[in-house]
Amino acid sequence: MLCLPIADMSAPTQLRVVIEETQVHKLILPGGVPSTVDELLAAAQDHFQLQGSFTVMYMDKEFDNQFFTLTSTDLVKDKDTIKLVRTEESVILTLTPSNESFASSPVTPSNESFASSPVTPINVSVASSPVTPIKVSVASSPVAQDQSFQDDSSAVSSADTIISPQSPECRSEPWPTNFVIPTFSYDVEMLLQVGNKAYESNGSLLNNPNLSSSILDKLADTIFCYTAYPTGLQKLAVVEALLKKHPCLREPKTSFSGIYGWQQRLTWKVANYRSKMKRREVPCPELDVNSLKRKSPGERNPAKNCKRPKKAEVNYLPPHPSGETSNSLEMERQELLNEVKKKNNNKVIEEKMSKTFSMRRLEVVSGTPAAADFRERWPALFCEDGIKEEFRRITTISLEQSFIYRLDAYTPKLLTLMKAKGGVVGTKLRPFLFKLSKNQSIEMRRETVIRSLILYLGEEGEHLFEDCQEDHCSDATEHVLKILVAHGASEEDPVDVSIILEGTEVLHGCGNVAKACTLLMGLIYALNLAYPQTLHYTFEVFQKLFLELDGMKLSPKVQALKSKLLS
Repeated sequence: MLCLPIADMSAPTQLRVVIEETQVHKLILPGGVPSTVDELLAAAQDHFQLQGSFTVMYMDKEFDNQFFTLTSTDLVKDKDTIKLVRTEESVILTLTPSNESFASSPVTPSNESFASSPVTPINVSVASSPVTPIKVSVASSPVAQDQSFQDDSSAVSSADTIISPQSPECRSEPWPTNFVIPTFSYDVEMLLQVGNKAYESNGSLLNNPNLSSSILDKLADTIFCYTAYPTGLQKLAVVEALLKKHPCLREPKTSFSGIYGWQQRLTWKVANYRSKMKRREVPCPELDVNSLKRKSPGERNPAKNCKRPKKAEVNYLPPHPSGETSNSLEMERQELLNEVKKKNNNKVIEEKMSKTFSMRRLEVVSGTPAAADFRERWPALFCEDGIKEEFRRITTISLEQSFIYRLDAYTPKLLTLMKAKGGVVGTKLRPFLFKLSKNQSIEMRRETVIRSLILYLGEEGEHLFEDCQEDHCSDATEHVLKILVAHGASEEDPVDVSIILEGTEVLHGCGNVAKACTLLMGLIYALNLAYPQTLHYTFEVFQKLFLELDGMKLSPKVQALKSKLLS
């Protein structure tokens, strides 16, 4: 018998690589998947020229395409998806206890590293002084700054990192998906514990008016940490969580579910909580802007023209930073106009924009300025980094990462739904589906999905996009809200994408349509604009499905779409 040599069975392997949530690339490994995770990571970093430390994750199809940490390359097959997640280096701060002798002497900042100079004690006053950026000397390599400010690394020394804590006047968390009932006072908790045991044993209910008042006071205080004006669904979620944790509080006489009475009393308690804050003259612009004395004589009705968050804004109208007034913040704004003219000055601009955030929100909420006038007063806002940071201050979430990540995650299911669509809408979708069948760049693919989604929702893409040739673009003054897409001769990736608001081109050079849609959402939040009626469902999907803001209340059409996407 003739024995033939065994051939090398390692065939070329193709992998889909997701980098930093917003980049998707194809990686070809001619020798197949490496034998170790470190070798796979090294091959990906070398191919995409990535610097820094990364963790490799893989998509597990058995768990609905969720990502898990990769421990062995045996789990990776041809045409699988992996994700590279950047890991930041840990920074260890060693602080010595401060004694009384330092209380009267100022702290001298030092530019030396910890390795060559003693640690200087830091005295921080929290209760009576505004939050001040702290300059920390670090012996190891510098901490990687946010991607939005990587270009200004020359402005900050490599051995120094500016830590700017968020102002305590601003809320730091959005409304939770599952509301957590707070811990009540000791006596209330003991009574509830006894009541729950009695309910479990014989079904008896706890009826104590004094107890109800204490519970409602604590709930109202907790709710105000998230919003001053909770919606009906949010109050319902609180009551449901309360009765789930303490079923002895149910009131079956008020409704079949036993929650109606609690829901009504919570509504009145939250309103009384707002009134109590006004009587105590607590500085809260969210309440002051709706006071009757600030309204015109014809609108002095508590329910008329009430200014409140309508798009799940967490910091809708925050108070000024501690120690600041309208005059001092106006001086900061004047200085900011000079700072934007300097090069490599992003860090200073970001600090001043953060400091004057409350002033901008007061202008857009109470004054509703025109986009052109607001751009003239705040030019630092109308750039990609400025829009992203402002959106993060308002909602506490990342704009581009959230939008693009969920757009890519929903794309396979969206394509399945669009292919199954019939009738007139299905006919209109066919050219877009044909484009998707070709080898497109990831940016063009996202653009095609967004345009198809608008048609799928029964709306017209022409109401959002204006396509033109590079040398024959339409007049910006003709549009109220539009994304202008300028094409070259190739008809592939657009030459330029810009955003037009109220007849003014407020932002150009967006790069691609998906990013322009993302930044447009940021501008709508930053300027407190309403969605156009002709694109109501499109922007509802952008906000409630892609950004997951206020996803509790959906229109029937968007609710049906969400159910199909998650099925």
